[in-house]
Amino acid sequence: MESRSLRLLTLLDYPRGDVKRGERIYEELKERGVEDLKFVSKGYRGVVFKGLLKGKPVAVKVRRSDTPKEVPLKEYKFLSHLFNTFGSDAPSPLPYFSTSDFVVMEWIEGKPFPDAFKEEPRLSTRGVLISCYKLDVSKVEHSEIKGEKHLIFTGENVKVIDFESAKFKERPRNLLQFVGYHLIGRGLYRELGVSLGTLRGLIELYKVDPDEGLKGFLSELKL
Repeated sequence: MESRSLRLLTLLDYPRGDVKRGERIYEELKERGVEDLKFVSKGYRGVVFKGLLKGKPVAVKVRRSDTPKEVPLKEYKFLSHLFNTFGSDAPSPLPYFSTSDFVVMEWIEGKPFPDAFKEEPRLSTRGVLISCYKLDVSKVEHSEIKGEKHLIFTGENVKVIDFESAKFKERPRNLLQFVGYHLIGRGLYRELGVSLGTLRGLIELYKVDPDEGLKGFLSELKL
């Protein structure tokens, strides 16, 4: 792990900076096999670190000290639900374990959707549509699909990350939110060579029949 510095221990209890809690989390991660812990970023509900678990890179999201204890367990619940539903084809990181202080999951290496779209517009768009469809059929509403940093293109597919705000919903709208905000709102549909009228027709089809709607999107967008 990164040396057990005061900086690391205070980051493990951000923003309060309680070294004792930081030490406790550090030791628990170490006991569970997480090594080489390095700080990555701070978020609204957690602080993200990158580490190694049995030689594989993992993301360690530690609950902020001003965030409810349920947050890591909630994210783990949704990641587990998606993995149990789709296995290795899940649209989300593989979950490893969680406590009320942290959740450890697969590290996703890739580019945020806006950057990926510039290089691979069709492949990255296809990946997002399929992943959002999987969220919809598993009745998971991500709630932050508009956030560009939550859609990561790995080069083969798109993984959706950050499920702290997710909720189960009878009729989720992940795919429709993506289409409405990114393809229509940001005008990306023009670069994909499809008309606004066609997209709106596909939106209505998807509302009635998600399976046929997805096929329609992939066909009309030549994905």
